Amino acid sequence: MEQGLAREEQNRVVYRRDLLAVLRRRELSRVATQLSGELGLAYAEPQRGERIEGVYRRRFDLASGRFALIEKSREFTLVPWRPVLERNLGKPVEGIVRGDSISWTLGRKRAGPSV
Repeated sequence: MEQGLAREEQNRVVYRRDLLAVLRRRELSRVATQLSGELGLAYAEPQRGERIEGVYRRRFDLASGRFALIEKSREFTLVPWRPVLERNLGKPVEGIVRGDSISWTLGRKRAGPSV
């Protein structure tokens, strides 16, 4: 209640509608800040419709789900992880942010598989 995530109404607790989204953003922000210090790179939060490009470095298991670290030359981003990414560990990947998921294009720039 102190953080504005819930309120009391008629002797019961009512949670914010977007409670899980707020907690997820907070967790990602905390992890991104920690990683930014470790990697020496800036964190770039992915936006809907944005193209994500970089090298898939590793997976993180967080309370709010699994995330992949995609690294570019001066920045990194954390995106929802998919099993198909594991085959591409250490390789360039690209995709487009579609809400809480990413449409990945994996492999070389030829007409290859799309996820």
